[in-house]
Amino acid sequence: MKRLGTLVLSLLLAALLGGSALAAASAEVTRAFVQGDTLYTYVNLTGNTAPITKAEAAVGTRIFAASGTLETVRQAGFPVTYLLLLDASTSMPGYREEVAAYTQALSQTAGENTRFLLATFGAAFTPAGDEIAADALGDAVAAVSYTETSSRLLEGISAALDYLEGLPRTGNELRNIVVLSDAVEYDADGSVSYDELLTRLTASDAMLHSVGFGGDATAQGSLAALAEASGGRHWAVDGNPSAESAAAALAENNGGLYVTSFNLGGYGGSGTAEQVSVTFSSGAELVCRAQTAVTFPTGDTPAGEESPVQEEPDRVLPPSGQTVQAPSSPATAKEASGLKMDAATLEILAGVGLILVLAVILLVVLLRRRRHRQHPPATPASQSQAPADDPPASAGIYVRLEVLQGTFLGQSQEFTLASELVIGREHTCDIVFDDPSISRRHARVFLAGGVVYLEDLGSQNGTQLNGARVEMPSVLRSGDAISLGDTALRLKF
Repeated sequence: MKRLGTLVLSLLLAALLGGSALAAASAEVTRAFVQGDTLYTYVNLTGNTAPITKAEAAVGTRIFAASGTLETVRQAGFPVTYLLLLDASTSMPGYREEVAAYTQALSQTAGENTRFLLATFGAAFTPAGDEIAADALGDAVAAVSYTETSSRLLEGISAALDYLEGLPRTGNELRNIVVLSDAVEYDADGSVSYDELLTRLTASDAMLHSVGFGGDATAQGSLAALAEASGGRHWAVDGNPSAESAAAALAENNGGLYVTSFNLGGYGGSGTAEQVSVTFSSGAELVCRAQTAVTFPTGDTPAGEESPVQEEPDRVLPPSGQTVQAPSSPATAKEASGLKMDAATLEILAGVGLILVLAVILLVVLLRRRRHRQHPPATPASQSQAPADDPPASAGIYVRLEVLQGTFLGQSQEFTLASELVIGREHTCDIVFDDPSISRRHARVFLAGGVVYLEDLGSQNGTQLNGARVEMPSVLRSGDAISLGDTALRLKF
């Protein structure tokens, strides 16, 4: 009985620890918008260690499964637009050097598939021409004359939103307005009120970021509130942080956002903002969930009638294991409404369910012990017999290793990727390097659903894919640059 009590306590402790790990993950939708028949969400996903295998968006009783894979902006090379909105008032010349340093750093760290636009504001919003190349952005900013005697900041931001809305959108393009101002004068008597602009920014598909110069904390606080309403960030540049670090932080923040798309299948909205719940799961376990408001274009659904539940199987995102989860049955309206329960309730139910499962397992173990005492154990199966689900030796794809930097210890640079290839400095790894900055088992390349993925195995110095840190299993394409410590390589397949 003493052993039994200890076992029960251990199982309960494991259940509690499992619930805590589940609750550690969090998701925040920074921007969400509809383009054509697709809902795009940009999500800041933190604290998650479990592989995301499924994502869904719930709108009312409708459930929409994620299309494609879950990747960051930088990993997938999604398009990003920055409209730099520069305060051209007479109070800004003293910050000319900081503005130049910021724009130069942003142009260097923003990455590929980024376009830059420039506009100024004072008494009016004034675009500075068409798209500006990254290497020409510094000269364009240096040519700005700070001669405006007024600083109509609110009207300038509102006009910048109008300007972006008038430009054609490229797919899931992430749009940003970056205000560079000392926020000295808000022009309270202008045509745009603070509350009106706050409401508009909340519903906009563009994010507002702000870089504040000078020591007017109250004015910068109001500017920061506008940025936060749109999912953006505010930096008060006064040497700490520096202008360069603020620009690098913005590029890093946007590049690390996870992009998920949901095919709406002709769903017609009301033309007003509707609540959307986005859930991320690992297998059958809920990892985290986030909510946001999205304005859906008016569709052809008759008044008073609700569109039927989407009749298509769940799409599955790539897991960190070697197999892809089989499609599940279509969600019913009752299952959809169940998603609206708050996360705490779901965690409690999951914990209770886990305890019940553990109790059943314990009962089965006790019954098998009693049966074991009554009957001699069966002869064990041969240890050399391979599991039924192991892939055959001939299965897999041809992979060739190209060493860019580092000392490779293997005899051959040609491999067959059947399930996984482990990279590290331990001699039992498939791809072995002599590099003390690499962990014994540093990373792995694995095949799932016909797609090749790269996963960091909890290494000390991390793994980078095309310059971006690998936080979760990421799609690996032939010829992508992989960095592990001081070693760099490519895999071609």
